Amino acid sequence: MAERRQLTRDRLAGIEMYIRRQDNPPQRDPAALQAWPVDSLAAHLSEALRREPDFEYLFSNEQDRRAMLPLYFRSATRAGHLYGEICATENLDGIAIWIRPENAAPFRRLMQLEPMLATLNQGREFAARYTNLYASVEEARRRLAHRPHWYLMMLVGDVSQRAIREALIEPVLARAESEMTSCYIETFSENNLPLYDASGFRIVGAGRISDGGPSFWAMAKGKL
Repeated sequence: MAERRQLTRDRLAGIEMYIRRQDNPPQRDPAALQAWPVDSLAAHLSEALRREPDFEYLFSNEQDRRAMLPLYFRSATRAGHLYGEICATENLDGIAIWIRPENAAPFRRLMQLEPMLATLNQGREFAARYTNLYASVEEARRRLAHRPHWYLMMLVGDVSQRAIREALIEPVLARAESEMTSCYIETFSENNLPLYDASGFRIVGAGRISDGGPSFWAMAKGKL
């Protein structure tokens, strides 16, 4: 298992370097990268989200989920550093990873490479489930969101608390409004709908992942 994890890390790093050479994303402030270290963020995200319906679908075995989610979230965190903004509270009880509108294309390409890694390292069943889930939510996003938008890739935190909203959501909403762009999210938890509604999001679509997958809701703030 340890060898497989190291192999996954090495391949993820290689893929990210390839995408950076192809797309030449803007250089980030090194101090900003150090402020939210990848390993700490990945550990908090893994523990907080391991019982979410989408990750239970991807990793039906609890032991596999605990082992592989930190690797998945390392990749997600690096994507946030490269292509978006990471907002977090000081003690990391709230974390949000946003993808900027202008970086949507390279970010999507990075996400589409995950099934290749999954087939090599986690088996064809996981790769098939990942492809199925990603294709479903991506089809909904393309159908619903026609304009450039901020994309909330990941969120941990009780957004019913105003302090959490002020740290994780409202800064990006304010930037989107000033840039005259919108914000788009997906959630696999129906309990989250009223919480996002409190921040001004509205439901714009819904669906269900085929082959026994979970339901999801698409929400947006601003014109799509």
